[in-house]
Amino acid sequence: MLLILLTAALADQIAAFVADDVILWSEVQENVSILNNDPVARRMFTTEEEIDEYVVDQLVANRLLLIEAERESVFVEDDAVAPLVAQNIEQLKSNFPSDANFFAYLEEQGINIEELKDYYQENIKSQMIMERLIAKKFASKIMITPIAVKRFYEENKDSIATVPGRVKLSHILLPVLPSEAEMMRGFERASDVYKLLLAGGDFAVLAGEFSEDENSRRKGGMLGRIRRGETIEDFEAIVFTLKPGTISQPFATRLGYHIVEVMNKSDDWVLLRQILIKVGIDRQDTLRTKNFAIRLKGLIEQGADFDSLAKENSRDPNIDLGEFFIERLTPPFDKVVAAMEEGEISDPVLTPYGYHLLYVREKVAERTMTFDEMRDQIMQYLYQQEVQEKYDELIKDLRARIYVKRFFPDSG
Repeated sequence: MLLILLTAALADQIAAFVADDVILWSEVQENVSILNNDPVARRMFTTEEEIDEYVVDQLVANRLLLIEAERESVFVEDDAVAPLVAQNIEQLKSNFPSDANFFAYLEEQGINIEELKDYYQENIKSQMIMERLIAKKFASKIMITPIAVKRFYEENKDSIATVPGRVKLSHILLPVLPSEAEMMRGFERASDVYKLLLAGGDFAVLAGEFSEDENSRRKGGMLGRIRRGETIEDFEAIVFTLKPGTISQPFATRLGYHIVEVMNKSDDWVLLRQILIKVGIDRQDTLRTKNFAIRLKGLIEQGADFDSLAKENSRDPNIDLGEFFIERLTPPFDKVVAAMEEGEISDPVLTPYGYHLLYVREKVAERTMTFDEMRDQIMQYLYQQEVQEKYDELIKDLRARIYVKRFFPDSG
């Protein structure tokens, strides 16, 4: 049998012998490719050599387990593994917008679906065989006592039993906008530039002359490819409705007045250049917006419906911001929210986007889980630690009893 395997392996380098079986470097590299695309697993290693070492060790251990399982008459039917393989595949697919994106990604990585299934099949089956072997050989020797569970809880509860505080936030966003008079002056300036374009003026030349966006002006107004969600919503709401070759009329955002030319587009991106006429804001604009926010807060505290006022006044259509861990909130929201109670509305909070009125829909304080809540988890954790110890002992014993020879690939 060994001679047959060696003959078949002539076109491939050998990574290891395990008894009368061989592990080829092509098999190692297939597993490395899949491992490289698991961001959690990838962080375990700092070099490619470490990944190769790990994968070879795992493949050797799998072969040893299969040999011992056969000797001990421990088997796992493929039918028992198949649902878990399918579950893992579906879980991986869920990270992509569609099946087409998933398969395109596999192709890009040089992995086909059958190789991925084989990878999961081998690893899951080996894990199940290991568990059954451990159960058969060592189940009577693994005993997790209630005292050990209680001790583990008391010694580690500060790190394992803390449930972070969380909060569900909504907001009203009021951008600081220029006065009507200033907006009118900006519109008149933008209209003059637009008339020059209609008269046949070159967009790039006019952008270089009049645009007040310093970054794009030097490139003839070129902004490049803009994807959905990459820029302010008022801007996206206009540019994604325009057809390629179209030059827009001046339209306003909180940055000023824009004239854009759409050069190309798809469903989720648009290639364009722009001329921006900025409209300045001053201290009076800031005070006016803050005072309006204070009036809205007063109305809500007097009983007005938050959602109704938000729909009428907020410039962000996403009124609900979502759920957050309180300790992970960033300035300036962190200290504001930490001092608020459920159902409370904040004072106006200034950010680069404008003034926010934060509303706490739900707030749950940080707490420590009780021993009763954690008993089963700790029991399972300690049991798995013991299983891993027995597994390591078993692999060490098998390596001593079964011939194993490892090789390294020829660098030349």
